[in-house]
Amino acid sequence: MNATPHTARPTSRLSPVPTLLVAILLPLSDPAAGSEGVWTLTDPSQTVRFHLSTNSQGWLTWSVEAHQRQVLLPATLGLQIDGTNLACGIVTGPVHQSRHYEEFDWLGARNRVTNDCYGYEIPIRSGPALTWTLEVRVFRDAIAFRYLVPAGAGTRHVQGEFTTFQLPPDARLWLQTNLANHEGIFHSLSASGLPSQPGLRMGLPVTAELTQNTTLLISEARLLDYSGMALESAGPGRLRAVFPHDPEGWRWQGAIVSPWRVVIIATNLDQLVNSDVLPALCDPPDPELFPQGARTPWLRPGRAPCTWMVFGNGGARWDRQKWFVDTAAALGCEYLLVDAGWQTDRWGWIEPGTDLWTRVAELCRYAAERNVGILLWHAYPEGRDDGPGLTRPENRETFFRRCAEAGVKGVKIDFFDSESLDTVTAVEDLRRRAAQHRLLINFHGIPKPTGLNRTWPNELTREAVREQEYQLWSSLPLTHYGALPFTRLVVGPADFLPGYVQPHLRKETTLGFQIAATVVFSSPLLCWPDHPEAYLNSPALPFFRQVPTTWDETRVLPESRIGQLVSMARRRGSEWFVAMLNCSHHPITLSLDPRRWSSPNMQCTVYRDTPDRSRIQIESGPAPAQPFQVDLVEGGGALFHFHPPRHWPGWM
Repeated sequence: MNATPHTARPTSRLSPVPTLLVAILLPLSDPAAGSEGVWTLTDPSQTVRFHLSTNSQGWLTWSVEAHQRQVLLPATLGLQIDGTNLACGIVTGPVHQSRHYEEFDWLGARNRVTNDCYGYEIPIRSGPALTWTLEVRVFRDAIAFRYLVPAGAGTRHVQGEFTTFQLPPDARLWLQTNLANHEGIFHSLSASGLPSQPGLRMGLPVTAELTQNTTLLISEARLLDYSGMALESAGPGRLRAVFPHDPEGWRWQGAIVSPWRVVIIATNLDQLVNSDVLPALCDPPDPELFPQGARTPWLRPGRAPCTWMVFGNGGARWDRQKWFVDTAAALGCEYLLVDAGWQTDRWGWIEPGTDLWTRVAELCRYAAERNVGILLWHAYPEGRDDGPGLTRPENRETFFRRCAEAGVKGVKIDFFDSESLDTVTAVEDLRRRAAQHRLLINFHGIPKPTGLNRTWPNELTREAVREQEYQLWSSLPLTHYGALPFTRLVVGPADFLPGYVQPHLRKETTLGFQIAATVVFSSPLLCWPDHPEAYLNSPALPFFRQVPTTWDETRVLPESRIGQLVSMARRRGSEWFVAMLNCSHHPITLSLDPRRWSSPNMQCTVYRDTPDRSRIQIESGPAPAQPFQVDLVEGGGALFHFHPPRHWPGWM
């Protein structure tokens, strides 16, 4: 438990959906009610139904139907404050219903996000004096709820929640169990075999495959002023909320607003990957900091080599930095990520008669002349040998101010390894201060995203995943690659480091797999993991120079299977990139119909493995007019780039 109580932020974030482009908030008729204290809350299309009632013990319970099928069975909800269960022995007031609709720009797998749902506010009295509100949102593809407790006298002890999720017995879960930084391996378990004593703890998100083509994803949205939630099994199919980084709870002064507890409900993997729910539940960006929202000009997505990958801390040597800039420019990269080590005197940045920040400014000027921006790494915790940490607000402000003065474009902050209230509060402050200095952010060593890159679009990406850095000393299971697009990547972009070229780093995967992976594991900030010369000498260099990092549209093709096969198409302008990953240990043959992705006179450039997995074949010509067969070797991949003909002025 935190010794020092936290205080609620002075400006309220409890308002209905704010307007960025289009927003509607309208009172509607009362939700359907059965007997007293039983409600059915629906989305605008009445596809999804959130049932709320009390059980025989007087506990508030919830369940969900979708497409006329029960997808979540009755389970408890509630919050415990100062020893009181707020959802037991309750009296409810009249339900307020509203309609929410808005659209806003986005950086990532699509260029627009839609928030379209019904909202419900249910006033509740627990005991003689304590009142609070259960707020529910019901979407066509999801439900979300949160707890709102008004400010009281003094500080209060938030001891946890009684929130549980009861899955059908036929569910199969995809999960990982690293709660510090979410760098665990995703694997599958049967919901019916979940233990209760002791329970299995897992990080969010958790994806559940049901029968009859239904997939659920459980996560949380808008994690602010609260400890981060994980899940613990409590018997067959049952998962309960736990707060592993504040196990004794925390003290809070002011209004208590929980994050949204979210369940996405998809009838296919395309619907799952394209869910807009998490950002739709978060606040819009501050117009003073981001006057054009996600399209604010200084929010520049791009690609970057990394000085640490394959080089270690030695990549921070001062005498290598301008070479790194030159290779970044040759690769067509927008940025260079100067990773760990640059702050110490070991690598030549600090010498007699020189100043560290003078060197940083020199590098930024050199890079700017070559249209490359510099991103700087910094550790969050104190006590490391590579510079002071950022746990103190004054150190954050000094670091960001010096970065802005030197011409740095963004920062990578590392080693949080926690989702405690203290850490959540610090991360929010880092986002805000970075935005005030017009700095992009890439968080590493940190748990899951919760949609707040809507509020802070300067957070282009974060780790929160076991990514390809692990290929340097071990290897990633193929099933992990096959699970991530339908688990971790659903809730936000990941700095996965796709695109190894050298054979000894690709491990079980092929070059065709790694090329296709740069499209599947796309991120608004895409960091290249391999030696820059490996890309410059690769036959696929034109691809690495031109692959987009943000997209207008993404589609998951029907043959995709979680943990086994990823088949995905992404569009940028008139060009489509169709990527296929065989995440199994046997060959797979697929069929691709090019007519869906091309138009008359379009060209198609194909990247695929040779049958012996040793090389990549690259072919370019007119797009085929009929469906054709695609053979994928085990751990292999293929990429089909449909694009207009290339024209060079002055050529015949």
